[in-house]
Amino acid sequence: MKFILKCILALAPAIILVAYTLLCPFCYMDEEFPAWQFEKNVAAGREYSGAGFDTVILGDSGAMSSIIPEKVDSSCINMAVGGATAIEMYYFFFEYLENHTPPENAVIMFAPFHYWHIDNYKTRTVYFKAIPVSKLPELYKNAKACGASSVLYERYLSDELSARCSLPNKYLPAIGAARFTGRLNINKSIYAGLRDSYGYGTFGDQKECYDESYETSYNDMVIDGDAKLITLYMQKLLKLCDDNGIHVILLQPAVNTATYDGLDEHYYASYRNHIKQMGMLFDNIECETQLRVYDGRYFSDTSHLNRSGAEKFTGEIRAVYYQ
Repeated sequence: MKFILKCILALAPAIILVAYTLLCPFCYMDEEFPAWQFEKNVAAGREYSGAGFDTVILGDSGAMSSIIPEKVDSSCINMAVGGATAIEMYYFFFEYLENHTPPENAVIMFAPFHYWHIDNYKTRTVYFKAIPVSKLPELYKNAKACGASSVLYERYLSDELSARCSLPNKYLPAIGAARFTGRLNINKSIYAGLRDSYGYGTFGDQKECYDESYETSYNDMVIDGDAKLITLYMQKLLKLCDDNGIHVILLQPAVNTATYDGLDEHYYASYRNHIKQMGMLFDNIECETQLRVYDGRYFSDTSHLNRSGAEKFTGEIRAVYYQ
């Protein structure tokens, strides 16, 4: 008995730390976490008293910062989140449909490189526990079939287990940086802002930006295992919409003039052709293939619109698709 008590006392600090890590993520997670948690809560019906919406916006940070729900429709939610691809949006929207009536419209928009490049799976999708545990076998099976190295990275299973169990080895650096509770107030504020704005959120802090974005560094869409997996999940997302009778608006983001002028012609042509093919998969899809080009005064960094840019973008969407 004494030995058992000594073991319990020895393990107590670790048990307390795991409990804290599991129960208090707002205290130490970085500022991206509230958005991912908000989208998970919306999908699960834990926000807005479980009410459904007529329009659901899906995509990455470009969609999140470009489309203001209240200016699109009186019943609209923005479920886009920074760093997401069609993989995360498929599982978010699948869960949303399990807990809500299907919307009339799904607005889908990703940055061009997010149609072939996975850049945040380990650092956000796994780290924020975005994919339901019950769906992980399906995801891993599809990733293996496609050869997606960004999902099946070295020690991906142990890393996923560490995240799901909220083990200190996964989150202790963040806890130390936050000094346990240093992120609580800002994360609560970010979450409240997202709730009030129905998911619209900003990126970047510049008043204007005329610099080229990272899109100009690419000369082709790399069709590797990651790209195949994204394409598979984009097709699954569009089929999910078609199966539920949802009208899809497949939008293209806005870029500043410098970015547009700096795009490699072959890369841009490959991208437009890829989008065109996605738009032809089902009948109930309205598809854009051209990037919108805005002056730099509408951007808060090289890739994201500021509030004025979002109002301009949203106004155009409403005029074209909601009149």
